[in-house]
Amino acid sequence: MEGLKDLPRAPKNIPHKMNAEAEAEIVSIREDHPAWGAYRMKNLYDVVGGLSAIHRVIKQAGLVKRKKKRWRKRKDLSELKKKMGFFEKSQVDVKDLSDIYQYWPQMRRLKLPRYEYTLREMSTGAGFLGYANKCNATYASRFAGYVMAHLKSYGIDPKEITIKIQTDNGTEFIGSPRKRPETRSGFQKVLDKASVEHVQIPPRCSWMQGDVETYHKLIEDEFYDIESYGSHEEFMGKAYAYLLFFNYARKNRNRQSRTPVDILRQRFHKVNEGVLNLPPIRLELLLDRNIYPGYHVPKSPLFRLLSKNNGSFLFRLQCY
Repeated sequence: MEGLKDLPRAPKNIPHKMNAEAEAEIVSIREDHPAWGAYRMKNLYDVVGGLSAIHRVIKQAGLVKRKKKRWRKRKDLSELKKKMGFFEKSQVDVKDLSDIYQYWPQMRRLKLPRYEYTLREMSTGAGFLGYANKCNATYASRFAGYVMAHLKSYGIDPKEITIKIQTDNGTEFIGSPRKRPETRSGFQKVLDKASVEHVQIPPRCSWMQGDVETYHKLIEDEFYDIESYGSHEEFMGKAYAYLLFFNYARKNRNRQSRTPVDILRQRFHKVNEGVLNLPPIRLELLLDRNIYPGYHVPKSPLFRLLSKNNGSFLFRLQCY
């Protein structure tokens, strides 16, 4: 039976095989430049051998970098978030709610807000919300000021710790593309005044806003797609309830099945847990009350409508 097995066909002697010195040189170059492949080495160092031979040496030396799968990338990002400080980095984005099938008829009938302004803190995964009928720098700056004032009330001072807020390149965050490069938008001015660093992602890199986009997907599936409302006040109350549910009760599978408040208790036990409790607000209300500095805007019909129909909600917000 042994005689029926195939004999090895590899040649015992390869006259044109690369010598040991050339292979050692390729291995040395690869160790100094892990990102360089056979073409780069051949082009810059003029090493001996063809491209396939150089790649064979790299592969036999175990120096080929395996391409990370998607789950592995997520795991690496999770490890990075475990090392971040509280509010060291956050992502801000605006979600258009008019394309949600369940929400759109109610938005038209009850005059509910069209845009959701979202901030997601990356170390704990907590979310904060604001609503408006328009997507522009005015409301983005009011939302940023609203969150910064909330953090200040809990003793979180951007002047003492590094706080970064990351956004895309939307005009609501960076202003008009025709403006001068040195001109700062309203959103950026609010962050500058609060000593908060603004970070912009590169163009066509929306995946870098993955945390806040994931939050948008979750709140659409778990809130907007299943809830119905009888009034604007009921909508704001349910939005507040979902925010409390997400920050205090909903376990995140990608964070070892922990809630944001669980992570806060374990890693930042000196921070008051109430910092995750920020009621969503209609950003139009902040324009008339001059809570934050800026140009004076006269009272709008929308503000009078909201004040008339939602007095109890505003009273609770003022008490808070």
